[in-house]
Amino acid sequence: MASSPLILAALAKSILPSAKFKQVKRIPSEGRGPVNSALLTDTDGIQYVVRESRNAKGNIELATETQAVRALKAAGSLPFTLPNLVAESTGPNGNTLQVLEFVYGANIDFDGLRATSPIIGSIGKSLAGIHSLRGDAIREFGMPEYTAAEVRESRLAELDRAAATGRIPASLLQRWESALEDLDLFRFQPTVIHGNFVSANVLELGDEISGVLGWSNLEIGDPATDFIGFATLPDPEVFDAVRFAYFEHRDDVDSNLAQRATLYSELVIASYLVSCISANNEDEAQWAVSELDSIAATVEAGSARSLSTISFTSALPAVEELPIETDSHVIVAEVADEPVDVSDLKTRPIELPSKSDDQLF
Repeated sequence: MASSPLILAALAKSILPSAKFKQVKRIPSEGRGPVNSALLTDTDGIQYVVRESRNAKGNIELATETQAVRALKAAGSLPFTLPNLVAESTGPNGNTLQVLEFVYGANIDFDGLRATSPIIGSIGKSLAGIHSLRGDAIREFGMPEYTAAEVRESRLAELDRAAATGRIPASLLQRWESALEDLDLFRFQPTVIHGNFVSANVLELGDEISGVLGWSNLEIGDPATDFIGFATLPDPEVFDAVRFAYFEHRDDVDSNLAQRATLYSELVIASYLVSCISANNEDEAQWAVSELDSIAATVEAGSARSLSTISFTSALPAVEELPIETDSHVIVAEVADEPVDVSDLKTRPIELPSKSDDQLF
């Protein structure tokens, strides 16, 4: 049973006796998570978060997240605030209790984003900051690490489990099998990733990312994983806007990041179907099947994002062609580092051939 906010406040006071809390509010969480939380405010107006694990799974989650934040602080700087642990204890029932500094900001509604939303640039910068952290520091703290080959093998296993249900549309099975057989799709450099970059974990304040929470899935793996939340949005332009904002802050441009993120976003639903069937939850299983049917319909209609590998140049945003201005009287060319006046030469207009994006280089 989850502790009430008042009980959580009393527990927080027991491990932080110097604090003078005057207000407590429950922090709603999605579903029935393994951690119970409340927001505390002291007499000086300073706010804290108290977190209590509900079970062994919650203990592991809190311990993992605490270790992850320590690793992040050792791995480099980030353009947002991390949750800072103030006090920690273990209760008589073995459950972990933590008091953390409150990270100010409101959860970003990914579904409400538009390609022109001012926050898009900060999202791209934040993701690039995470993916640019030093991997050696993350390794030193024991966080998981997966190669590109291991990521692909893991997704193949997901596909096998989903196919075994007999409830995946044939068009999706074929789509996923083709993608997973394409080794070029998985030629990426593993980076530090958040692992669960979703609305509930991302805070904004004044059109900037103010904080990122929920670091229990921190690992070194496929950067495309952190784009799953955008790949599921109905407006593909939002995903592309986030992706290009991200590329502005990353030297290594992964031209097939969007395809893998899209593949993973579809496999997430298939994996959820597997878990629902295992738990005999037919209502949720039916929901998953309906979602997969909807994706299959877009695939069959040719409107789904392609999972085929593409070249680097075709992954870039379109380049605007600017008019070329010339001086009709003097044209100066440089040969062997010496300017040569060729104004007396006869010239004629030159028509430049139009080129598509993938012909620019």
